[in-house]
This record gives sequence, structure tokens and C-alpha cells, in this order.
Amino acid sequence: MNAPVTTLVRRARLGLIAARSLARRARPNLIAGRSLARAARLNSFAAPLLAVALLTATMAVGCSSIPERVLNVASPYFDATTLDLSRVLPPPPGDDSEITRNEIALMLKLQQERTPEEAARARADVSYSVFRFADAIGNPENFNAETLPRTRSLFRKVTYEEGAVVQAGKRGFKRPRPFVLEPRIEPIVRRPTNDSYPSGHAMWSRVVGLVLADMLPEYSERIMARADEYASHRVVAGVHYPSDVEAGKHAGTALAAFLFASPAFQPDYAEARQELRAALKLPLEQ
Repeated sequence: MNAPVTTLVRRARLGLIAARSLARRARPNLIAGRSLARAARLNSFAAPLLAVALLTATMAVGCSSIPERVLNVASPYFDATTLDLSRVLPPPPGDDSEITRNEIALMLKLQQERTPEEAARARADVSYSVFRFADAIGNPENFNAETLPRTRSLFRKVTYEEGAVVQAGKRGFKRPRPFVLEPRIEPIVRRPTNDSYPSGHAMWSRVVGLVLADMLPEYSERIMARADEYASHRVVAGVHYPSDVEAGKHAGTALAAFLFASPAFQPDYAEARQELRAALKLPLEQ
């Protein structure tokens, strides 16, 4: 099911607003601050391109899911404490800031305008499952947990890493959820009890999208468009500010860099990549 044009325009606008706010607040000193400002400028340029990509992509609801993240496990690929999000991300906007007020106003508007189809898709995207990306690669029959045990295992471990990193970041930034500050916001999914910034779902979708796109470069544009849609659904659902989502994307990119540099990640990645490409009947040497 293709997303309505009005929805795509709204998603592009969300990216522009949040990217500008991140760029405005990114600390100019240190490499991390400069990188965030540069990434935010790229994000504002890419938002219209995302809308075009989403217009051409088929958005059917994915099938399989895996359980919620298990956070109290040893990090399988690297020491998660070495990725300190307080050194990578700028602080969130203040509760009484103009940025936060504008974000709340936008969320109230989206709450009034979202369609039943958009709401259903946002609810489905609560699931932390790589198989939610099925529509980005054409909904192949073999893209499921039973057929792809090594792929499922790899992304479960990636999910563990993401959970460990983002929960520490949330505890440090302590940004209240939008429905806490504004009671008129009525989430359409279970109300999270943890802090808001950065968005864990946005971080998860970005790192999973980057790893999956590296495994399937033939589908990279659609995979990353799907990752952005998945992330934007946290705003549609009423549980995250747009700036939470943009910060989560930047955090996910940082996590992907750590994973690709991890020696422990390499054999699992290689086995999962071979399994996935064979199941999809793609050449292994790509």
C-alpha cells in the first residue's frame, strides 16, 4: 500500500524541522559537533528525495517479528559503554523552548490528520524486527525468521547493542515524553516509561537499515527510505518529538560505524550475508 502524498510531504517536513533544530544546537567544537551539523544539512537536502523514493516504493505490511529488545545481556560485539551518546549528540531542546513548543504543535496537527492506514502502520512498526523491512526488498517469500536463522541472530545481537547504548543515552539526557508535557497528545501505541531523547526506534531502524543495505546494496535506497519511514512513525504514534527521531538517526549511524569496525561482528555478518543473498537468489560476490 503506497503512502498518501500528504503523508510523505509531512514526513519530509518533519525531517526538515528536526534537522534544522539539531544543526542549530550542535556544538561547534569537537569533531562530533561539526559532524552533526553537516549531517543535519544533508538531512534537510535529502528530505525531498526521501519523499520521491517513498512515492515509488511499495509499502505492504511486513510479516514476522521478534520479541522486544533484551537489554540486560552482555554486549556481543563491543563494549557498549564506549559509545557515549552525550559526546555524539547535542542536548535536546528545553521543555519550555520554542523548538519544543513548535514540535508539540506539529504533533497535535499530525494527530488530527493521520489516517487509519497510517495509524495501523505506525502500530505495526513498534516491532523491533528486521523482517519489517520486507516491503523494501519486494516482500520475498524467503525473507523470514524461519528461513534465515543466521540473519535473525545477527540482527538480534545488533538490537541488543542498540538497546544498551540508547538506554544509557536516554538516562543521561532525561527528556520527558511529549505526552507528559502535553496531555492533549494521545499516543496510539503503548506509552513508553523511559525518557524520550534520542528515539530508540529511530536509532534501531538506522543501524539495521545501514547493515541490511550493506548486505543488499541492490536495494539500499529503498531500505534506507523504509528505515526513515519506520523512524517517523514514532512521531505519528505520539511518543516522540521530531528532534528525538533525528537524533536517533545520527546515533544509529555512529553505532553502525562501531559495528563495522568490530572484529567480533565480522564472522556473524559474513555468515548472515551469505545466507540472505542465497535465499534471495542474489550473487554472493556483490
